[in-house]
Amino acid sequence: MKGFRLTLNLKYLLFIFLLISLQSCGYNLRESPSFLSNKNIAVISDSNSLNRLFIEELRKANNNVLIYKKEEINDLDLIININNHQTKRFSSGQGAGARTLEVRIDYNLDFSLENPMTSNKTYHKIKDVKYLAYDDSQILAMETEEKDTNVDFIQLAIKKIEILSSTFKE
Repeated sequence: MKGFRLTLNLKYLLFIFLLISLQSCGYNLRESPSFLSNKNIAVISDSNSLNRLFIEELRKANNNVLIYKKEEINDLDLIININNHQTKRFSSGQGAGARTLEVRIDYNLDFSLENPMTSNKTYHKIKDVKYLAYDDSQILAMETEEKDTNVDFIQLAIKKIEILSSTFKE
């Protein structure tokens, strides 16, 4: 009986250790945004590369994302109007000989959410910052890393938009 109890405690200890180690490495279950799914969403924005990437990532979360002009707003559940969407790069750390060692990327998204059913419109701003190590010899790798950083920024913005849009009354 005592040997069984140690084995049972050992199993619980290993289970807890497994959960902690999975959580610490950033593992989480695949989620689908609950509010954005099965909604007709219109995105009104300029046609630049960052906005196209935003729409592409939003379509991964919801297949009903359409690009509309302001006149075509029939049968929509949510309108996202992007006013300003940009990233800026700055040299944040300098080494010997004034060489850049670190790059700071600032992300800024100014947008409004509108519920066409209630004509409720709210304005929001999302800002984020990320620091990247910079090396002159790996400029092409830096471009790939910057694109991955933009995807990370946009995925974070979509999660925040989901939370903000879920507060709309229907």
